[in-house]
Amino acid sequence: MSLKIEKCGIFILTQNTIERKIYLKTTLYFLFRNYNHKFNYPIIILHEGDYDEKSKEEIIKSVRENHRDLINFKQIDKNDFCVPEHIDIDKLNKSIELQPVPYWRNLKYRCMCYFWIKHFIKYTEGYDYVMRLDDDSIIEEPLKDDLFKIIKEKDLIYLSNIIHVDCGLCNYGMKIFFEDALPKYKEQLNSGIFISANLNNGNPIFDKFKKLYKIINDKEYTNDNVITDMPIMYYNNFFVTKTDFWKKQEVKELIDKIDKHGGIFYYRYGDAPLQTIIVSLLASDKISRAVFKYSKRLQREVFIDSNNDLHSYMPKTYDKSSCITEK
Repeated sequence: MSLKIEKCGIFILTQNTIERKIYLKTTLYFLFRNYNHKFNYPIIILHEGDYDEKSKEEIIKSVRENHRDLINFKQIDKNDFCVPEHIDIDKLNKSIELQPVPYWRNLKYRCMCYFWIKHFIKYTEGYDYVMRLDDDSIIEEPLKDDLFKIIKEKDLIYLSNIIHVDCGLCNYGMKIFFEDALPKYKEQLNSGIFISANLNNGNPIFDKFKKLYKIINDKEYTNDNVITDMPIMYYNNFFVTKTDFWKKQEVKELIDKIDKHGGIFYYRYGDAPLQTIIVSLLASDKISRAVFKYSKRLQREVFIDSNNDLHSYMPKTYDKSSCITEK
């Protein structure tokens, strides 16, 4: 069974900075070297309007000549990469400033998560299946099989690679949200989608949580501990998905509820756990893994957080493709 090339596409969101152009060129090199030189799928590079013609030419010419015609650029709507009007900006700014954990990230990151969960699908019009690849993600080994063919032949909706347990504080209240939004799936939500952890009084993170709780809820947190639910998720800087699923009325209504809830901005609800949970609940037999050596820049480097502190999550040995959980 073959796929029509115009029905499948690889989407990359990026920015026109020196740093990110270096990442993007590297990502494209390995994407073609290890996969797309063989399958020749169109690549759509999404940007916020900061890519001029010279910069586009620079990226296109970084690809081997026989494949340059596969590179396309698409500007996203500026309104799709900003804070929605229903979000309380004062609470948002205070929440970000608090930085209770190293991976709390910034406003730009939250806008990026919001884009991928709320707006991305409208840019895939005309495509039956799409792949997302971040501009600093690397396919590290040659892939013999066509990922788009796999997802179609296995009748899947979502295909990813690395499994990760996300921060419970960053996703505080997410489990309760889904229980309220999808009450008939409550049993599933308590069966392997989240892992619970306890933060006790005296823990520096617990102290920051109480400050965060007051910022967002306008009242004190009075208990001596808090149970945080950590979502088990696919690390979605790589995924392949069937676009029709995200256009279903039930899915769109759920995403609207996520939007109105505000957890993406007030906490740091990521698009990765949200996507994983949505598919796991609404199409539990349609989500799977494609296991190959794959990594993302921050998995290979030390990074500096907003407080100028260094963090390293690299594997201990070179035989590991990722520091993130693989099994």
